[in-house]
Amino acid sequence: MRKNLILLLCLASAVFSAEFDASKINSYLKECNQNRASGCFYVGIAYFLGDGLNKDDKKALDFFKKANKLEPNNAFYISTIAHVYYYRYKTDDKAALLDDAVKLFTAACKLKDAASCYELGEIYNYENDKRDYSKAASYYKQSCNLQNMDGCLKLRNLKNK
Repeated sequence: MRKNLILLLCLASAVFSAEFDASKINSYLKECNQNRASGCFYVGIAYFLGDGLNKDDKKALDFFKKANKLEPNNAFYISTIAHVYYYRYKTDDKAALLDDAVKLFTAACKLKDAASCYELGEIYNYENDKRDYSKAASYYKQSCNLQNMDGCLKLRNLKNK
């Protein structure tokens, strides 16, 4: 799970015009202090990865939330926060974290974020407390319709059970 989250964070360069560069931490902090969401997001990445700043998941989450507050309809920011909650749920096993992740993944899925729709499919397919194959199929289908091939494969496999 953490590996998937790290991959998601590394994909930030595909979403933003500039790549994350740990040597630019001071610049990112300055941008964040000027209420630029991308600067806050990159500071969050630095804290989460421990690249340029000491690793601190809580501070990372705070900066991801600030980025989201500055750009509340950015599906990528919402999805990143959801992934952090889901990762923490997997490592801390606290049901409230899973509920928070589901709410955020749902919000990002509504904004047409294929990865969030896929994660909801995974949650409803595999998480015992949330297991609902009908919901899983619905979210895999949404993910597939948004060009996520993993969602298409999972939908096909779920229908073949």
